[in-house]
Amino acid sequence: MKTRAQSAMRDDPRRSEAGNPLQGPRLVARALLHRIHQEIAEDGRFRMIDLLAALGAIGGFSCVIAALDVAEAGQCRDGADLVIVETRDGSRYYAGNLPNAFLLEGHDSLLALTYGAARNQGAVLPQETVLSTFRHVAATIGDQQFGRPRLADDDQPGALPISYVRRLWPIVRQILDMNHVPVRRRPLAIGMAIELAFAIDEQRIDPLLAAQVVTECAVPMAKIDPRKIP
Repeated sequence: MKTRAQSAMRDDPRRSEAGNPLQGPRLVARALLHRIHQEIAEDGRFRMIDLLAALGAIGGFSCVIAALDVAEAGQCRDGADLVIVETRDGSRYYAGNLPNAFLLEGHDSLLALTYGAARNQGAVLPQETVLSTFRHVAATIGDQQFGRPRLADDDQPGALPISYVRRLWPIVRQILDMNHVPVRRRPLAIGMAIELAFAIDEQRIDPLLAAQVVTECAVPMAKIDPRKIP
C-alpha cells in the first residue's frame, strides 16, 4: 500500500520537534491504517469506501470515549457538555459539546482532518451537507435508520458503521494501548490515519465522496454507548 504522504510528512517540521505531542499519533496513524487495510482486504484487494467507512466509524467511536473520559474526570463545564439520551428500549446515546469537540471542532478534530485532506485534493464538503448529517443522526436515535449511511447504493460500504466498530475497535484499542496514546488523543491519531488513506495511490475515489463516507459513518458512532462494544 503506497501513499504520496510519506515524503510530505518527512518535511513536516512538527515531526522533528522534541516532545511534540503530535509525533506519537502520527506514527501510530500509519500502524492503524496498515492494520485496518489488512483487516478489510480480501485476497489482497480492498474498496477505498470500505477503508474510509471503517476508519470513520472507529474514529467517531473514539470521540465518544474521549468525551466520557473528560466527564469521568469531572471536567465538564456545564450540562451541555455531555447529554445522555435514553430511548424506550433502554438504550443510551450521547450528545453534547464534548463529543462534538473531538469530532468536528478544532483544527485537529477527526472531521477537521478529514475535510483538510479533501481540500488538499480540491474538494470542499458543503457545510449544509455536514449539518444535515448531524441533524439526521440526532433525529434517528433509537430508530432503524440510525447509523445507516445516506449514500447511493453503489457507494455503500460493505458493512454498517456499528459492525466495523464491533469488529475492529478491539484491534484498534490494542494498537493504541500498546503505543500509549492517551484516550483524548485517539481521535487525532485515527484522523491522521484518515489523512493517510486519502493519499493512497492504489485506489482513488472522488475526495468529496470520501469525505461524505467518513462523515456518514463517524457522526452516529460518536453517539453510541461504549458498553455495547466488547
